[in-house]
Amino acid sequence: MLTAKELLDVLNKHDIRFLTGVPDSGLKDFLVYLNDQKNVAHVRAANEGQAIGIAAGHHLATGKMPLVYLQNAGLGNTVNPITSLADTAVYGIPMLLFVGWRGEPGKKDEPQHSRMGQITCQLLDLMDIPYEIAEADLSGFEAQIERLKTQGLQESKPVALVFRKGSFAEEQQMAEPPGLKRQEALEILAEKIGSGLIVSTTGKTSRELFELRDAKQEGHERDFLVVGSMGCASMVGLGIALSRNGMVYVFDGDGSILMHMGALPTIGHYGPKNFCHVLLDNGVHESTGGQESIFRASGYGDVRCVRTKEELNAIDLKSMKGPAALIVNVAPGSRKDLSRPSSQSPVDRKKEFMNFIQTSHA
Repeated sequence: MLTAKELLDVLNKHDIRFLTGVPDSGLKDFLVYLNDQKNVAHVRAANEGQAIGIAAGHHLATGKMPLVYLQNAGLGNTVNPITSLADTAVYGIPMLLFVGWRGEPGKKDEPQHSRMGQITCQLLDLMDIPYEIAEADLSGFEAQIERLKTQGLQESKPVALVFRKGSFAEEQQMAEPPGLKRQEALEILAEKIGSGLIVSTTGKTSRELFELRDAKQEGHERDFLVVGSMGCASMVGLGIALSRNGMVYVFDGDGSILMHMGALPTIGHYGPKNFCHVLLDNGVHESTGGQESIFRASGYGDVRCVRTKEELNAIDLKSMKGPAALIVNVAPGSRKDLSRPSSQSPVDRKKEFMNFIQTSHA
């Protein structure tokens, strides 16, 4: 098992000092350590395709090998810029990809990681990206970095190192910050929404909403948990809102909203009156700021921002005129014992949600 310091020391030794990408839970401990380092350039991208473009720009400016980190779930976002920009048939731009391997065959993981986990290596092969599975010992890992960097520069192409889950020793975690917790905000919001439909974004937001329903012994039929496809919850919600009359509430995160910001003007253009976008902004994936002006510039009519439990409790959510946005500033972090939706398969939850929509009168 590698420590984050060992990994970064190897990168520095081999003059790989420009890093960009999108956070991955498998690379979390490396990224936590990276945040405090001053001897590397670190650019956080909104999505993985963006990171490929940023890395390409670095190579064009310096001739050096950049590093792009991502979860394998984000490989799909890289296909266009890799094949139409970095490929040897186009500009031939070398870069080193660090790919977190969720859903590795034979390893227990969540359903949304299953298919990409199975095809990760095949997808790299299809894109003609030489890759190796990261070794756990330091000397073997350093040899891989040296070998892949040399190949990438000599052949002018992207190369990849694939990291199994648990590759890094755990770094010391920060103390839980004060402020309104996301789980507290979700409980208040769910109470206000009542029987309205909720489309919930990828990650812990959906997990916490699922737990909340179980704790209150409520059904899950009016919630659609977008457990994968980060950044797509608002588009799922838009499709539902344009196809029915009842209110649709989208629970989104600042990281996921950044990933596909083109969704906001699309929603603003079609202007569904039955659409309310709730942004749970903890500022962790990226320091976003200015969210209210972004929503307004995108054509949302009613935009409000709350920062405390008292302000959230005072909001009359159902009086907001769609397309509306409610920005809720929440503290980073979540419970370590947070469970995952497990009582039904994603397909069963989909069927239950569809049946609820198509048989309700709203």
